[in-house]
Amino acid sequence: MSTLTNCPECNHEILSRLGTVCPNCGYTIGYFNGDKKRKVYGKFFALTVFIPFISLITILFASQNKYTMIIGTIVYLYLAVKSCPLLFKEIFFTKFEKIFFWLIWILANSIMFSVIINIFKKGFE
Repeated sequence: MSTLTNCPECNHEILSRLGTVCPNCGYTIGYFNGDKKRKVYGKFFALTVFIPFISLITILFASQNKYTMIIGTIVYLYLAVKSCPLLFKEIFFTKFEKIFFWLIWILANSIMFSVIINIFKKGFE
């Protein structure tokens, strides 16, 4: 059941449900605005998009020698843990979102793990 909230633009009372359009000013309740849960969702979404990219760049630059690769791998593992959907389980609105983010996290980390293993197997100059 949806609760009522005040529109952030005009203060008109509207439903707090996602997708609600204020009949007074046209403001639409979206994923990334509204209550604290939605703001945390927005941060998690950003983490999901940027962490694999940042991890890949870190590993590619770190692959120059054994010691920087070890440091790069530690950074990758830290970022992988910090972006784990398990830490954000209370923010998912639907079961689809939960499955979607788990699949992205598993896929991205599987690829990163494969890259790291291949770099270590190849060795360093």
